[in-house]
Amino acid sequence: MKLPKTSKPKINVLTAEQEIAFIEQASKTYMGIMYIFDLHTGMRLGELLGLKWSDIDFENDELHVKRTLYKSKKTQTKQALTGIWIFGDPKTEAGKRTIPLYDSTMEILAKVYEQQETNKQKAGAAYDDNDLVFCTQLGKPLEPNNMRRTFYSICEKIEAKGLHPHCLRHTYATRGAEKNVDMRALQAVLGHANIRETIDTYTHPSNDFKRRELMKLENTQKDTMEILGRG
Repeated sequence: MKLPKTSKPKINVLTAEQEIAFIEQASKTYMGIMYIFDLHTGMRLGELLGLKWSDIDFENDELHVKRTLYKSKKTQTKQALTGIWIFGDPKTEAGKRTIPLYDSTMEILAKVYEQQETNKQKAGAAYDDNDLVFCTQLGKPLEPNNMRRTFYSICEKIEAKGLHPHCLRHTYATRGAEKNVDMRALQAVLGHANIRETIDTYTHPSNDFKRRELMKLENTQKDTMEILGRG
């Protein structure tokens, strides 16, 4: 018996205009800057939450994805099913990767570092330094569900619907495709083992992009109209 093919759920991405509005709103929110950084790197949420300062090579302007934050298998208690957030390896070998950082991305990190130093001074001995790039004001790991709520709050304020944090990763890939970034480079940065996943799943050409690209056929279409006009 041949099973029917299941269609993949539709993934929405930020339009270019929404992306600007998202960045402006995220910049006003504590740790919203993590999502701005995501738009520059295409990292998974767990990878962002597991990123440490020691993973960043400031001399060569690049970062190394070495770990991710994920929830351990749930265990049954008298009260409820519970799970513990722990750090572990990326889910695939391709996920262990190096991401080049450009000037604007380094500026984002500089802002994060400056804010973190301020938090350390305010907290004093209460600060728990885990070397995390994105963390609470006391240095502890950020809770993924809290960060998802931050994301949805930003989207609500800019009236962007049907999005979730993983959409930023797709947005990063889509912007890259629209700028004609080589798919092999995008594949490596996104940590995909198969380039088809990068092309088929992670790139979503916008209507504006498709219109601009199809305008390249305008001369051919003009020739057609001239021929029809002579008929």
